This record gives sequence, structure tokens and C-alpha cells, in this order.
Amino acid sequence: MSAHLLTTGIIHSVTDPYAQALLVRDGVIAWLGADDSAERVADPADARTDLDGDVVVPAFVEPLARPEDARDALSRGTAVVTVLAGPAGDVAPAEGVQAVVYRHAEGPAEGAVGVWLPVAADVDAADLAAALAEATRAGEQAYLVPAADAAGQGDAEAPAAAQAAAIAALRRVADELGAPALGRVRHRLVVTSPVAAEDRAFLASVAVSATVVPAADGTLRAPVASLLADAVPVALGAGPGRDPWAAVRAALSHPEEAERISARSAFAAATRTPLRALPDAADADLVAAPRLAVSAPAVFGVWEAEAVAVQSPDGRVAAWSTDTRAGTPLLPALDDQTPLPRWRATWVGGRIAAEAADGDAHGTGDHA
Repeated sequence: MSAHLLTTGIIHSVTDPYAQALLVRDGVIAWLGADDSAERVADPADARTDLDGDVVVPAFVEPLARPEDARDALSRGTAVVTVLAGPAGDVAPAEGVQAVVYRHAEGPAEGAVGVWLPVAADVDAADLAAALAEATRAGEQAYLVPAADAAGQGDAEAPAAAQAAAIAALRRVADELGAPALGRVRHRLVVTSPVAAEDRAFLASVAVSATVVPAADGTLRAPVASLLADAVPVALGAGPGRDPWAAVRAALSHPEEAERISARSAFAAATRTPLRALPDAADADLVAAPRLAVSAPAVFGVWEAEAVAVQSPDGRVAAWSTDTRAGTPLLPALDDQTPLPRWRATWVGGRIAAEAADGDAHGTGDHA
């Protein structure tokens, strides 16, 4: 029986918002709580790590990635990556990275849990609706992705046009097969631009989840707050090779003030929602923890942060919660004046899957 005790940290746990230590045993979290109680639950032979004030949070889950972007996911505190396979079924994540694969519409992929449909701005509406209807009838979750996003290139207007075409196709299939048929499969849609209120209501009615990713300049333009307010689940991705904390901060500092969300909501969108958006077929093989709690899989990231806080959507306002009844676990401060957290380690299955070199916390703690 292998066990490891981590102490003197800040543990992001809803079940114990002020936990400082956690005990990992046989791949799961066996206990978490205060430092002064840790030695009473640990065995003298257990391995020990002094976190020295580092923050422990559930591992990030990347909801949208090309095969080549999945290789260094662990070094960004990411344990699960949703990979869009190429037409030949190519998937090449690094060892230790859990890849959830969506096959390309034009080819198979081993272990695929769904199919992704590239949506070009000038897509043939009938062809797209037919492919979507075929997946729906087969009970296969479809992931509608702007072709420019999938290729990592394209003009600024193409994704918005593709988004409109995708929503139109969803409506067409709903008319043909009925909303319950779509709701059972829970298709996914990449959202890159504003969504009309009637479209948000429609997406919610057919259980479609939205994936949002900041642009290359770090700006998040999707209407995150509006989608959430209208009951559309939102999965927040970092983008190719980018820091997931930068994506969380982008959601706090959305260029449209009304679309900003809290750090807690943004973090959930980057960790918990991408797991919930997956089809049921993916659950059995995944080792992931949407939250840190006793009996949950020990899958988490360790980060060095200059400060922690309970942060509102306005990055200028942050405060410590002093009421234990509030039940609000702390997160790294993500205001524009504070460096982003620096990665220290990623744990998967109760062991260190990747760790920063001594003296180098991955170098992601710069200002965005």
C-alpha cells in the first residue's frame, strides 16, 4: 500500500476550504485537513512532501486540442486532453496524458468516443446537417468545430460564420429528429463569438455544451456569462500550448464587462465542465477528479502562487473569505497585477506524473 502525505499547502477543496494537507493512498485521496492533524492520520513510513505554501487544485482538463498540442499537457497542470484526431486517426499524446479522442468525420480513430465535424464558413448546410443527423441517430456525440480553429489558422470572420452554420445545422436536425434525440447525445459546439438569446435558449434545450478558448492574443470573445446564465454548459480551454490560468484570467477580464465571470466559475469551466461534457462512454477509462475530496482520484496540479483569494469577475476586487461557513475554497490571485501561478507538478493516479526542474517552475509565471 503506497501513501504520500503533502503538508503546508493550500488545498482547493469544497469539502474543506481551509485544508492545508492531504494524504494520498493507493491512487485516491484518503484524507485532507489541517496540518496539525496530518501526523495523526499518516503512517510514519509514508512518503512526505512539504508544499511550502503551494496551491493544490484539481488538474485542468483541456476540451479542445490537436494531436501535437497534447504532448506537453502535463507540464501545464493538465491531466486530460480532448484530442481531435486527423483523418488518418493520428493521436500522439505524451506518456501519462489521458487523451479523449474524437475521430475525424472522414476516418476512424482507435478508442474514439465521438466524431468531430469541421465546419467551414462556406460549408454546405445540407451536408453538415446530414452528418450531424447520422451521428445523432447512431447515438454518437458530435463535436462541431470551426475548420479554422481545428487547423489553428484562418481569418477572423470565418469562425463566426462557421458557428452560425453549426447552430443552423443543429436546428435543422432538431426539426427532423426532435429535440429529445439531440438531448440524449449531448453534442458539443465551439463558440467563438456572440450568440443570440434565442440561439442560447435553443442550445440549452437540446443539451449542447459550448467550448470557448481565448484567441491567440489572450482575449476571450465568446459570451461566457450569457451562456452560463441561459443554462448552456461552458468548457474553457487554454489553446495550443498556452497556460490554462491565462484562460481563467481571460474569463475574469472579458472585454465586455457583462460577460465576465468569477474565478471560481471560470476554474470550474476549465476543470469540471470539460469532464461533464464528455459522452458517457468516456467515463469508464478516465482517472480524473473534478474536485478534491476524500475517495476522489488523486489527480491534481501543484502551483506556486504569489497570493490566493476569492476573486470576483472584476479583477480589481478580491478578498479573503474569513467565514468558514462560506465554503469557498481559495484560488491563486488572477488580477492583472499579479503574475500567473507557476507550475510545480502534476499528479495522476496518486503519483507525480510530471514535475518542474529544481529552480524552474515551468516559467509560466509571467504577466499575460
